[in-house]
Amino acid sequence: MGKYIINRAAIRHNAAAVQRAAGVPVIAVVKANGYGMGLEWMAATLHECGIRAFAITELSDIAPLQDAVGTDCDILMLRSTALAVEAAAIVGAGCIASVGSAAALGALSDAARAAGTVARAHIKVDVGLGRYGFSPDDLAGLEACFAADDVAIEGIYAHFPGASNLGDLEASRTQLARFVACCEALGARGHKVGTRHMANSPALFNLPEARLDAVRAGSAFLGRVITAADTGLERVGILEAPVIDVKDFPADTPMGYGGAFRTKRATRAAIVPVGTQDGFGVQVKPLSDFHQVLAAGKRWMQKSSETVTIEGRPYPVLGVVDLSLSMVDVTDGEVAPGAVARIDINPLFLSARTPREYC
Repeated sequence: MGKYIINRAAIRHNAAAVQRAAGVPVIAVVKANGYGMGLEWMAATLHECGIRAFAITELSDIAPLQDAVGTDCDILMLRSTALAVEAAAIVGAGCIASVGSAAALGALSDAARAAGTVARAHIKVDVGLGRYGFSPDDLAGLEACFAADDVAIEGIYAHFPGASNLGDLEASRTQLARFVACCEALGARGHKVGTRHMANSPALFNLPEARLDAVRAGSAFLGRVITAADTGLERVGILEAPVIDVKDFPADTPMGYGGAFRTKRATRAAIVPVGTQDGFGVQVKPLSDFHQVLAAGKRWMQKSSETVTIEGRPYPVLGVVDLSLSMVDVTDGEVAPGAVARIDINPLFLSARTPREYC
């Protein structure tokens, strides 16, 4: 197992850049263990940078997040739920609930009534992601949210399914227009929708018109946003591990489970104790053009789609990445046990078990 190195200064730099670009309040999304950075550390660091609103998706994140940022912050649960026990937990913790259906509204209203309080909530509108949320055309269902005596609507939001698709931003603009029209229709009926937010990290830079009243940012804090804009963001995070051994193999040696990969020549392999349990080899890599698709296909045919940098030089992985280790082709280099391997991974897939080192 390796360790994940996180640059504190880069996170703070990115937080300032995000706030500057947004020009409106930022809701920091710290789901998935703070996007792999560590929930408590990431939230506390962003709190130090002046952010006072956070968003999560799991009930188990509420207590540690509150411990990290104190009581002066809003916490939005980015998951509409019709389960009574979950609604009660959200209300009991004083968090802002997401309401994306009549059933979720009913569960939240019942929980608030039982607790003798008024639940805070944001309405979730579905403009194309297709998970949960009211249709923007369901005005009757949306209006019912404002009629619930035990629920106070403080905001309304939607989520882009493809704001990172630089080849089809018109689809995202159409979705934004549907959301804005929905808000205007509710306003015309006398309802105060509160804070409108739709822009996520890609939309923050790819669709400036989507910034509205607030912006939800997550991956932007890590400097990992698909955009053609000059963001000024710094890429954060690198996985490090020592080479634990070096082994020689003759040509035509099968490697890995099922022997799907065979060496094409006499090969020297460095063994690095980093695998899929550390998030290596499982990350999603967007393919934006025909040439990249062809290149990806070629790498797949050669069974060497991943690389590891050892002492500043990139080397290809032999075969596929295993659960706990990788075999790296160092035939053309001088690599010995103890050399440091550095791997750029998507921290969203980084196991919570992998140690974090903040520098």
